[in-house]
Amino acid sequence: MKCLAPLLLLTSVLLSACNGTDDIEALNAQLLQIKSRSSGDISPLPEMDVYSPISYTGSNLRSPFRSKEDDFDDDNKATADSALAPNFTREKTSLELIPFERLSMVGSIQFDNDKHPSALIDDGHGQVHKITIHDFLGQNFGKVADVSHEKVIIEETVQDELGNWVKRTRQLTLRFN
Repeated sequence: MKCLAPLLLLTSVLLSACNGTDDIEALNAQLLQIKSRSSGDISPLPEMDVYSPISYTGSNLRSPFRSKEDDFDDDNKATADSALAPNFTREKTSLELIPFERLSMVGSIQFDNDKHPSALIDDGHGQVHKITIHDFLGQNFGKVADVSHEKVIIEETVQDELGNWVKRTRQLTLRFN
């Protein structure tokens, strides 16, 4: 109760300080003075020209957004690409659904009647697959070009920055634990 009395006294003093009518009258006088000033002349908006659309006639010209190397007939491009383009109608194997980075070579095996060894590939999910030359793996149309006891050479078919199909060589080396 002793703390309540000083708190009430302080609150009443602060509230009485906000009761000054002189300040309000001075503020109203200053507002009247500002409102009575001339606002100045504002010039009218300029007249706008009537819009007239223009037809674009350069559609048969070379696009300015294409490089000069890319500026050849689409027919020539189609025939050049068709030799390296992958077969999209071929059914994909289970190893073609797995990213290349997840695959690893864990061993190799060669029987007496085989010309080339077969590689043992871990798919990253704990399953090991046996692959030989001409098998497919990876998501970039990778085809096994060579198998040795230490590594597997894969030739991938990818598109370059111009959209042309190109061959790229990658390899999986034997992983030792």
